[in-house]
Amino acid sequence: MPLDLQSLAWHRSIGKLIMQLNRPEFWSSLIRTLNEYVQIDNWVVLVFSNRHVQVVSLPEVADAEEVDAFMHHYVKGLYLLDPFYIANRENPQSGFFHLLDIAPEYFLETEYYQQYFAQYISVDEAQYNVQLDPDRTLCMSIGSGARFSQEQITLLDIVKPWVMALMHQRMSFENEVERNLSVPSAWPETVNQLGTQITTRESDVLRLLLSGFSTKEIAGKLSLSAETIKVHRRNLYAKLNIKSQSELFARFFMPKQDVLPAR
Repeated sequence: MPLDLQSLAWHRSIGKLIMQLNRPEFWSSLIRTLNEYVQIDNWVVLVFSNRHVQVVSLPEVADAEEVDAFMHHYVKGLYLLDPFYIANRENPQSGFFHLLDIAPEYFLETEYYQQYFAQYISVDEAQYNVQLDPDRTLCMSIGSGARFSQEQITLLDIVKPWVMALMHQRMSFENEVERNLSVPSAWPETVNQLGTQITTRESDVLRLLLSGFSTKEIAGKLSLSAETIKVHRRNLYAKLNIKSQSELFARFFMPKQDVLPAR
């Protein structure tokens, strides 16, 4: 079967990546290969689990402020509001995922989007996932300052088998991931500090509200009526003496001393 020059270039790149599987520069080399076909402005490799996220690799040339926000805010709790994390925890699986397909209805209106995503990820995001075991998912997230076109998303999906196979094989050399666990999220501790002030169900509603899910979406996820969700929301606001989702966000994810710097 005849191959065009682009196909030949891709296979040559894959050959080089296979040779780099055991080298420290593997992840950045994989990103450079993908960057020849789509615009990638930032990236990170993580392991999602129910208790925390583990950082596998970050760009060596990443902006210091961006890394600080990622390590001190995202890793320590903001990931719980990440649409990719939420989707993966609800249905852990391997595959390629695009933000537009998983983001909740009001994602662009959330404090998470305004204070973190828009500043440090920019406009669009996609993710390759490889399920390692029932709990852990290896994730390579790629962000762009421009919206991925449908052609680019299709291309990224077409090369999915190659990328996921390489990611899976690379984990044989990521020994540090098994030894160094990230600090568990502050979310459970923060909620526990409230004691019996809010119920477990209200805690679930609170997190989904902050993630940008509409009343209808939350009702579907929790198998409750929309009216019940509205009652939970009113009760939460009354119990916590707050009036807006921005206050909710600040209360649970952004203590005053940890406010993200203005851009």
